[in-house]
Amino acid sequence: MTFRILSCDGGGIRGYLSSSLIKALNTETDGKLLDGVHGFAGTSTGGLISIALGAGVPIDDIVSVYATKAATIFKENTFFSADATDMAMRQAVEAEGLRAGPGIFECEYVATGLRQVIDELLPDKTATLGGTTEKMIAVNTAQLLDDGSKPPGWMPVTLNNLNAGDDYGDILLADAALATSAAPTYFPPHQIGKRGYFADGGTFANNPVMNAIEVALSTGKASALADIEVISFGTGLTPQGISPKAIGKPLGWGVTSWLRPWKSSRGAPATALLVMTMDLSAQNAGSIADRLLGHRMARINPVLSRPVPLDAYENADYAIMDAAIADAKKGQGWKDAIKLIKDW
Repeated sequence: MTFRILSCDGGGIRGYLSSSLIKALNTETDGKLLDGVHGFAGTSTGGLISIALGAGVPIDDIVSVYATKAATIFKENTFFSADATDMAMRQAVEAEGLRAGPGIFECEYVATGLRQVIDELLPDKTATLGGTTEKMIAVNTAQLLDDGSKPPGWMPVTLNNLNAGDDYGDILLADAALATSAAPTYFPPHQIGKRGYFADGGTFANNPVMNAIEVALSTGKASALADIEVISFGTGLTPQGISPKAIGKPLGWGVTSWLRPWKSSRGAPATALLVMTMDLSAQNAGSIADRLLGHRMARINPVLSRPVPLDAYENADYAIMDAAIADAKKGQGWKDAIKLIKDW
């Protein structure tokens, strides 16, 4: 029996782009997309979308959150560390006239606004992963320190409602959403009871497609790779890289070059290492899945005309995403998805 997966990448506010594409594709197929899939997989903002869809939230409501609630989600962190080392570094940075607020020494945003939006979105505040059984839900997150039953250390985790890899049934949907979305330097690590703290799954798999395939196979929802079909939504390809001119002298590329939160005068993007890690992990997983599944996978991920930061929500940023959405509807990935869904 064919097992159909809807997969959603991470990308912060660019979840507006991917959720809008899901809505448009579902409308064009007369509801067959969301009615026909057997499971939802996501990372970060894609994890939030997947959890909401798995909980029965209408796609219109999800798009509305991204369109109207960004200012609520990204609530500025006003906490400042009193650590002497941090304070000395802050003073040195400020002496150079550079920004030294949240994001450098503290996370950029508190999670209270994100939690508020999640609570408003999910119909049942007490719903757990184990209580959501109609369709598969699988979301990526990074466990920073395990519970002692295994050698300590951070490890990749795919929280799911099929008991693949561990029993995650008691985890609240809201906690799963916060864990998968806890992007380092943006939001604080999220604690789930005695399991400890979790960070954004984009640290290892910003495109969750391979993790979703593994969950489907390991739980017997699909008996073989040939039984799996995937429609994968990205959050837009970012038109940036690091040119040879920006590199300049390679020996000079330390932490301040790879991780500086301010724009570089040399032309390298801000937080280059974080952005590169997320983009490349998504591309890598997508390429592997495409080679494994072939015509049984459709990937929709339009090119953005300029970078849209994870926490951007100006009108110009939405205009960039709207233009990319329009382009996606004319692209090959859209045609591939229509062809797949036609046979459902």
